[in-house]
Amino acid sequence: MSGTRRSPQQDRSRETVDRILVAAEHEIGERGVVGASTTRIAARAGLSVGALYRFFEDKAAIVDALASRYLEAVAPAYTEVVSEIASLSDLEAVLGELLSRAAALQEQHPGYYRLTEELAPDRGDSPAHAVREHLVDLFADALRGTGVQQPPGDLRRVVELCIETVRHTLAQRPPGHEDREASLREVELMLRSYLDARLR
Repeated sequence: MSGTRRSPQQDRSRETVDRILVAAEHEIGERGVVGASTTRIAARAGLSVGALYRFFEDKAAIVDALASRYLEAVAPAYTEVVSEIASLSDLEAVLGELLSRAAALQEQHPGYYRLTEELAPDRGDSPAHAVREHLVDLFADALRGTGVQQPPGDLRRVVELCIETVRHTLAQRPPGHEDREASLREVELMLRSYLDARLR
């Protein structure tokens, strides 16, 4: 039996959803969650508000979709690097690459990073909470694989602090900021020292 093919209508719907989410990334990235509106997002996507509401019932649904979209991008990006970590020395070797990928993901998903400043990921009701938990699990599992003997709660705390340090630095030094690259280098030095002190 041949595989099921998507209809042209399904393809058009997917393209429309993608247009809405790309527009939302930029609108929320510029104005924040509170300042953005479905009217402006629709206009930016080249749609009527009514057309937007065919796919998303309100702004909250769009924000949730942005978080899901970010997770779809971030999971493989980090998993590829984390899979190379077999020892703490490996972690030190790939730390710069992890920071570079985080910076690139922020450039591609400005709306997600802006929403994390307004709806902190540590809040259970934040759309970013599931993303943060996934990343904590990913990195904590990788560190446990190196033989780190930290109690689970302590290890998660270490990972959470590292993730939040990077996220907040990127939010405060967005793309185009004159101090962005220098700040990321400083963060890399900080994390190297912190991880060495806490995990060895």
